[in-house]
Amino acid sequence: VIADLRAAKANTSCGGMARILKKLGFTVKDAKKPGHKVFFHSALVGFIGSNYTCGHGRNPTLKPRYVDKVIKVLEKYESELQNFKRLK
Repeated sequence: VIADLRAAKANTSCGGMARILKKLGFTVKDAKKPGHKVFFHSALVGFIGSNYTCGHGRNPTLKPRYVDKVIKVLEKYESELQNFKRLK
């Protein structure tokens, strides 16, 4: 998943990011401001959540810095996420 996100960084849609995170067990919700998303994972000890901004329009492309932000979370919790996927 991390390699795929790096490869498609400039072409990652808002909906695509939400689908990726949900497949990994994250909960993705709309934040208070339009276009803002928050995500969290109940199985990741110490992870209180993070966020990204989608921008405007119908299923817009994320700015690369938000894709990088998600990648950093996935890298930090990579082993826990792999264990979570095995237990599912």
